[in-house]
Amino acid sequence: MRKPVVDIGRCTLCEGCLAVCPQVFELNPVMGYIEVRELDHYPEDAVQEAINICPAKCLAWLEE
Repeated sequence: MRKPVVDIGRCTLCEGCLAVCPQVFELNPVMGYIEVRELDHYPEDAVQEAINICPAKCLAWLEE
């Protein structure tokens, strides 16, 4: 299974991934960074769109 990951060191908090794919990405209100929700399945088209529009190129797929 492929899982999306966020490189929080490169993330600029533009929140584009939240707009495109809120079912997968969320803003951690305590820590203040974008994280990936734990899901059994990730919608590949929506996640890929978020990866494609990320200006910081901090989103990627992790093969598990």
